[in-house]
Amino acid sequence: MEVTIKVNYEYTNNAFLAKDILANLPSTFAADFEVANKYTKEEKEEFAHILETSTNKLERIEAQAKLNSDPLGHPSHNEITHLSVAWSPSDAYVFIVNNRSMLNVILNFLVTTKSKQIWHNLSYDGRYIKYHTGKFPINYEDTQILAKTLVNHVEVHKANTGLKQLAGHKYGAWGISSDNFTKEQMFEEKMLKYAATDACATYWLWQSIEENLK
Repeated sequence: MEVTIKVNYEYTNNAFLAKDILANLPSTFAADFEVANKYTKEEKEEFAHILETSTNKLERIEAQAKLNSDPLGHPSHNEITHLSVAWSPSDAYVFIVNNRSMLNVILNFLVTTKSKQIWHNLSYDGRYIKYHTGKFPINYEDTQILAKTLVNHVEVHKANTGLKQLAGHKYGAWGISSDNFTKEQMFEEKMLKYAATDACATYWLWQSIEENLK
C-alpha cells in the first residue's frame, strides 16, 4: 500500500519543554495516549507464585487480576507511556512519560486547556484522564463516534471505525506488535513513530469528517 502522508515528529521527556510546547499548540489539535502494563516480569512471577501457594482467597483474586492485566484493561494496572499531539495530518510531537513531572504536566494541560482536543475513541484514553485527575477535557470531539454516525451499516464489518481501517490508505499499515507496548521500549523509534502517526491520523480523520459534513 502506497503511503501518501509522511509523518514528521519530534519528541521529549523533558517536562519543562513539554509545558511550553503544549501551551503553544493551535486552538485545535489531535491527541492520543500509549500505555503499558506497570508490572515487571519479576512482579508477575510473584503473582503466579501467590496463585500456586496462597490459601487466602482475596489475595489470590488480586494476584489473578494483576497477572491477567494488559494495556487494554483498567488504568490502575497500567501507566501512560506517551502522549502524542498533532496539529496537522503530518506534524506531531510525542511526549515520553517516564517521570512524574511529565505526567503531571500533560494531565493538567488536558483538563484545563480550552483548545479543542480531537481524540479517536476517547472512551479508552479518557479513562486515564479521569482516573488520574478526576476530571475530563473541557472541549473535545471523538472522531470514532463521529465516524460511526457516518459509516452506518447493519453489517458490522461494513461499519468498522477503527483508526487504522479509516486512515490506513493514507498512512499505510503503521500498526506494531503488542509486544512493543512496554515501559522498556518507550524510547524506541518505532514506538515513537507509531504514537506520532496515531495523532496525525486522528487529525487527518477529523479534517475529513469536517469536509464530509460540509
